[in-house]
This record gives sequence, structure tokens and C-alpha cells, in this order.
Amino acid sequence: MPAATRRRLSPAILSLCLCAYAGLPWQAVSAESAAATAQNSSVGGDFTLTDYNGKPYSLKSDRGKVVLMFFGYTSCPDVCPTTLQTVTTVMKKLGDRARDVQPLFVSVDPKRDTPDHLKAYVHYFDPSILAVTGSQSQLRDVTGRYGTFYRYTGDTASNDYVVDHGSSLYVIDPGGQLSNIIPYGTPVDNIAAVISRLVSGPHT
Repeated sequence: MPAATRRRLSPAILSLCLCAYAGLPWQAVSAESAAATAQNSSVGGDFTLTDYNGKPYSLKSDRGKVVLMFFGYTSCPDVCPTTLQTVTTVMKKLGDRARDVQPLFVSVDPKRDTPDHLKAYVHYFDPSILAVTGSQSQLRDVTGRYGTFYRYTGDTASNDYVVDHGSSLYVIDPGGQLSNIIPYGTPVDNIAAVISRLVSGPHT
């Protein structure tokens, strides 16, 4: 595990990480239901950020695949590594169907999350995970589109800070539409079932 992930958050900050932002335009559901379904078709949509190879990444480039997207940062001590491990387990459970799924980690900490660092971090969990980031204006646009948030707490000038952020997984269907928002802590089997329903066609 990267050393940065072992740093602990205070209970107050951790609770901010774990809780959904109050302004989300979604219907709240329990973890057992596996997902909250989009209630507002204006939420979501295409965006362009920069991947860990320094190349532009556009959501529309993954048309035909299910995109499993998560917002976070590599220095996150709890929620992010836990979620990425969950994504890794989901991909294994999907078996051959995983080829039609693109896991996407969106870093909201571009200052510290350099391309090389992002690549090493997500590949620690699963080489299929793509990591992207962008400028503050780009990230504000994307998080706004998807009804989530992030904010910095601490001394950003000295890199001694944490990032409070949403903790949900976002499922984007093969047509590029936001299909589900999956709460943190949802069981792996439930997440895999949500994705399996969106992956079309026989697999051999």
C-alpha cells in the first residue's frame, strides 16, 4: 500500500469524506439497494481531462463501455483505497464482462497527483483502472456536472492538507448517460449486478 494511504483522518474529516453532499440531486437509498438512480437527466455528461500518460481523455472515448467512476485523491487514507479495492474485486467478479467496463479514478488533487504518481497508485490496485485529473476549473466543472464536491482543508501552500470529497461510485452506461450512483459501502455483489445489467451482448 502506498505510504500516503496510511495517514489517518480525524473523525470529523472522515465523516465528511463518507457522507454524501446534501445538495445532490438524487434520490437517497440504502446501501442494500445497490444504487441510487438518476432522477435528473441534466446531471452528468461528457468531459475532457488529462490521463496519467499526459494525454487528453474524453468520456465519449469510452462509448460502448460501462464507465465506473470515482472522485478522490491518492493521499486519501481510507475511503479512496477502500473504494479502489472494491472496484478491483468487482472487476474480478465480472470475469469476461470486465472487458466492457472502464474503471475511472478522477483525482481532485492535481497539485500532488502527478501523472507518474497517479499511474503507480491506481496500478497498485488494478492495471485496468485509468486515472485522470485536470485544472481546478475543469475539476469544478466535472464535479458540478455529477452533483458531487471537493474542498481542501489545511495548508495547501505546504502540501499539508487533506481533501474532503464525495464517496460514491458513478455508473455511466454504454451510451454515455449517468445510470446509477452507488453509495460507499455497497456490497461488491450488488455493484457487480448493477454493472452486469448494463453490459449487453453474449460473452464467451
